[in-house]
Amino acid sequence: MRRLLTLAATLLLAQCATPGEDHRFRVGQEQQGMVFIGLAEASGATSPIYTMLWRRVDPATGAFTPSDAHNNFETRTDDGGSIRIEGIPGEFEYARLSPGVYALDSVFALIPAGHVNYFAPGIIVGPDRPTFEIRAGEAIYLGIWQLNLNETTAVTQLWRLDPRDADAATRRANQTIGPVVLRETGSRAVACSPHRINSISQRQIC
Repeated sequence: MRRLLTLAATLLLAQCATPGEDHRFRVGQEQQGMVFIGLAEASGATSPIYTMLWRRVDPATGAFTPSDAHNNFETRTDDGGSIRIEGIPGEFEYARLSPGVYALDSVFALIPAGHVNYFAPGIIVGPDRPTFEIRAGEAIYLGIWQLNLNETTAVTQLWRLDPRDADAATRRANQTIGPVVLRETGSRAVACSPHRINSISQRQIC
């Protein structure tokens, strides 16, 4: 009986010592893609919280697909889960995405001011807007995008696309097994009919 208890305890300890399953993204083996992006706020007197929304484009219609978790790539500054690296401006975020073409829908800035919050929409009415394509099994890096306020409008543009930033961010994230490629954004027209994201928010999307 004592030998059986000893054997059971040994097996239990061995299971506890076995590392868990590796959930990192494996380049060339996944049905989804993995995207990394950097966000950097331009210096200024205010400290807005920016949200940047990319949405998947329907290949059949050329229009945005419905806005939901499966079709959106949304990033936010001052996010507790983002990656910050000493010596590199801003912060980095990443997500798994369904394959396809994604276009920049809008930028949104929330500006805290005491007991009142101000907002600055940055919806892109069109016709042209930045886009990128991601394929199944790909891991891509879109560069660092600068976010700024132009009077009462939130705006963004690519600041730099540097392989050293990509390497530093992906190593720190430790979410990908395999090479991460730099992906330059293109430009295409996507129709936009601005509407509020919901009935209680001032934020608009296409």
